Amino acid sequence: MKPQAILLPAGLLAIALTYAKTTGGAAWKKQVVTKDFLTEGLSVGDLDGDGKKDLVAGAFWFKGPDFKEAKPYRPGSAKSIEGYMEDSFLSWVDDLNGDGKNDILMASHPGKDLTLYLNPGKEGEWTAHRVMTEAAHESPLWVDLDGDGKKEVVCMQGGKFGYAEVDWSDVTKPWTFIAVSEKRTDTPYVHGLGAGDLSGDGKMDIVEKDGWFEQPAEKGGTWTWHQEKFAGPGGSQMLVFDVDKDGDNDLVTSLNGHGYGLFWCENHRSDGKVAFTPHEILPEDPAKTGPDGLQFSQLHAMDAGDFDKDGRIDFITGKRFWAHMGHDPGERDPALAVIFYNRKDGNGVRWEPEVIDNDSGVGCQVLAVDLDGDGKLEFAAGSKKGVHIIRR
Repeated sequence: MKPQAILLPAGLLAIALTYAKTTGGAAWKKQVVTKDFLTEGLSVGDLDGDGKKDLVAGAFWFKGPDFKEAKPYRPGSAKSIEGYMEDSFLSWVDDLNGDGKNDILMASHPGKDLTLYLNPGKEGEWTAHRVMTEAAHESPLWVDLDGDGKKEVVCMQGGKFGYAEVDWSDVTKPWTFIAVSEKRTDTPYVHGLGAGDLSGDGKMDIVEKDGWFEQPAEKGGTWTWHQEKFAGPGGSQMLVFDVDKDGDNDLVTSLNGHGYGLFWCENHRSDGKVAFTPHEILPEDPAKTGPDGLQFSQLHAMDAGDFDKDGRIDFITGKRFWAHMGHDPGERDPALAVIFYNRKDGNGVRWEPEVIDNDSGVGCQVLAVDLDGDGKLEFAAGSKKGVHIIRR
């Protein structure tokens, strides 16, 4: 079946511009690419080779830089928000087969398929290759885990944490999953996952809500487990970066992707040992508030970047609107989009939030990305609120 433009619901290409009043009184401009529910996540990359970044949302990619034109690359359509977009939870844009054209890697419902769509360089349906039949976890990652210049998918399979390697001689072959843990669970719906160097040895480690796996010195060795209660039920993407600029990587995580709570965990590394001190940003108790009286639930997606260009890494998150169709705490509260600015506070850190929109939020994936090449980061998200770009 070839994808056709008639799959697009009426009004899909309508672009709306609104202005979000922030807590600081400044205005952010929101571009509503579509209000239709096309995807639970969003990715960005140049798909037509014109040097401009495009947006991928479910079965469509929106041509940059204005994102007014939606192009189908596979069968699919908008759906009611009273269900899930089963075939589009997260995605990534990358040139996997090395032909100079960016492809699309799509993760479906947690625990189900991971599909590679190879870019044919022309209009029409892209060939789909199911490279994994089980890519479990709520927030799988596409990252160069071993530093060889090639990326892997960090996820779960058979209840084990690990990563899937690509056969780079033929990227369409089934990918090989390598476990780094024993079986931990019988559910694919595990929350909280990240990757970054926590030990300071220059190698990426894998972090999850209950601790972290230290990458061995040699490929094929045993990953060392370090138990650490980072987050109770677990949240979303766990961000690993040097929060306090003391030379080691810290951690930022939501506590519950379908509840409340946001923390950063300070890395104290000495004599080859790593320990963490948790610091509250937003309380887990919904009756309490954080800085500027802020509190919201469903922090199911996060990304990091320097939004104010002060040399300190900030992060973004927001409410995942209607995640479980109205059955989560605070589900009917405004769908906030929020930047947390990283401020030096003596020898510590103070997080300064800025609510940049109250009717967009996040899905399972949010991006801090420079879409137009002006050197400033935008907030881009795809969710049950549609596809939104928020910029100054």
